[in-house]
Amino acid sequence: MSPSILTTDIRPTQFFITSINVNLLESSRRQVEYVELRVGSRTLAVRHVSIPSKSLSEAFTPGIEVSDYEQCLVSVHCCHRVIGIGIQKKTVVDLAFAPQDIALSPNAVNGKRTLRLVDGKLQVVVSASETLYRPEIGKLVPFSDSILHACPRFRLLVMGKDGVGKSSLIARAFKIRSLRFYEACQRQAGIDTELIFQENDKVVLHNSRNLVPGTDNSVEGFLARRQSMPELKDRVHAVWLCLGIPSANEPLFDEDTKRFIVRRKRLLGDTPLVIVFTKLDLLVGKIEYEYFGDQDDPEPWYLEEYLRNELEKACIQPLQELAGTDIPNVAISVQEGYESTIEQLLEVTATKVDRHVANEAAMAALMAQRASISLKLSNSISVGKKRHWRGLAFGSKFLGYVLKECLDVIHTDIVSCWNFEDPNRYLISDQFKTLMLNMVANTDTRDLPESDEEEVGFGVSVASAIIGIRGTAVRVVLPIAANIMLVGWAYDLYQYSGTVLSQCIAYVVDLTAIMQILFLLTPQGHMTIPAIKLAITAYSMAGINEVHSRIKDHYENPHNVLTLGGRDQALDMIVRLIKETSIKSEELVSLRARLGDLGKLQRDDPKYGWDDDDE
Repeated sequence: MSPSILTTDIRPTQFFITSINVNLLESSRRQVEYVELRVGSRTLAVRHVSIPSKSLSEAFTPGIEVSDYEQCLVSVHCCHRVIGIGIQKKTVVDLAFAPQDIALSPNAVNGKRTLRLVDGKLQVVVSASETLYRPEIGKLVPFSDSILHACPRFRLLVMGKDGVGKSSLIARAFKIRSLRFYEACQRQAGIDTELIFQENDKVVLHNSRNLVPGTDNSVEGFLARRQSMPELKDRVHAVWLCLGIPSANEPLFDEDTKRFIVRRKRLLGDTPLVIVFTKLDLLVGKIEYEYFGDQDDPEPWYLEEYLRNELEKACIQPLQELAGTDIPNVAISVQEGYESTIEQLLEVTATKVDRHVANEAAMAALMAQRASISLKLSNSISVGKKRHWRGLAFGSKFLGYVLKECLDVIHTDIVSCWNFEDPNRYLISDQFKTLMLNMVANTDTRDLPESDEEEVGFGVSVASAIIGIRGTAVRVVLPIAANIMLVGWAYDLYQYSGTVLSQCIAYVVDLTAIMQILFLLTPQGHMTIPAIKLAITAYSMAGINEVHSRIKDHYENPHNVLTLGGRDQALDMIVRLIKETSIKSEELVSLRARLGDLGKLQRDDPKYGWDDDDE
């Protein structure tokens, strides 16, 4: 195979569509009414004109991303009058293209390309760019910005009677203090009231205490108003219907609840409804008392079998008899030891929202939740894969930018996904970013203890390091200014090289590890400087040696920098290293128990700054 054939393989096949221009020849009888642009399964742009004409143009700012695996379709809706009878006839012309067609277009100037699509007397010109700009500031745009632009908050309707456990559920799922939610519900004017809380403004809640059909303030009226709104951010993205698990022979539903469930498809359309059976711990306590009261602790599998049978009889069977098997349902408890039930509820909800509403709304839901470290991690990986982690070895989206600008958008995406309560913006501060750059640059960590990560796992290694640090074995002093010269490499232009690629990979993996450790250290999600410094020091002791040495060893081989026609090896390495340096949901409670009281880390103390000793 000749070298000339090889070089054609590195043409980028990921673009940002910046404009569409549609033109009909004057000799055509047709007029353009509107144009639809579909990318994959998404309809991303619709332009209507009040008066049909021979041409139509639309610009997209900052641009619509088209990945290499997505097929595109421009649908031009035309009309013309049939001569002699005056009837208006409508036609649709579909013009399909792929990112590869843009890549092979000969019209390329400064990373901008145009693709001409022709059908008879109709011509469509698609303009695309290899990099994404905000024209007003000329900067790269984090992918999380596009998510939050389409869906700045996850909009959730919470239904159920007072006392069923809604406030405690919201507190667990979103780290909104239960008393604040309860008091807001008591003050609300009605179901239309948007409940948004300062400690987590990525979720907007609507509360319905009862079901009263036929009134302006009813659930039905509210849903009809919301679902008719054109913007995704204004529509309801999911509904949680909370029902207490009945005891003895109590009915599961009242009549209003039955009526709502039966009519759910007409009322909700595609909006997911999840039935939440609350206070699972009370049912477990009842089973333990009635069936195992005179025994020692029963075997877990034995208890689980009884629990499944009781849930089936009290909840699942009545629900299926009423509405069939297509309504997702989760039994939950907010008590310690039942964290997996909250995670299951959040995962089911996000999956249904992604399938039936929009991917942006599902990602907003996963950003908003603060109960599951595993869901945070998987969402962070998904967002990274959408744009800035993909194609790092090819670098088309970063060429021409200073490396620090590239790392800044990666930083913003990761921090946005974890959505800590950070009113002082510590996690996007220049000081924290400098600490991260220092960490990436300083791969010589031989003065720190060797990690036992391979033997006991990353989470246990981190916990052991934290215990040692808090026992004054290590001073938590991370000077900022003294290390500014160390990060001079970050102000070079992005280029194809093993060094630059390894620095980008290390930054992603290191920052993701720090986010996980902060999730461990801050059960309520409130961010402080001492917590950040402790997390960085713990990671430096528990995981950084292994991560950096593996990256360095891999990219010292020049053949691993860019593999033409192969998999995205850089992305594969990022995902693999993140998964290997991950804290599992199921170990979070036991790790926090080992660490003891973490309350001090949750409080901002003005006497401790970035350059101070936290001993």
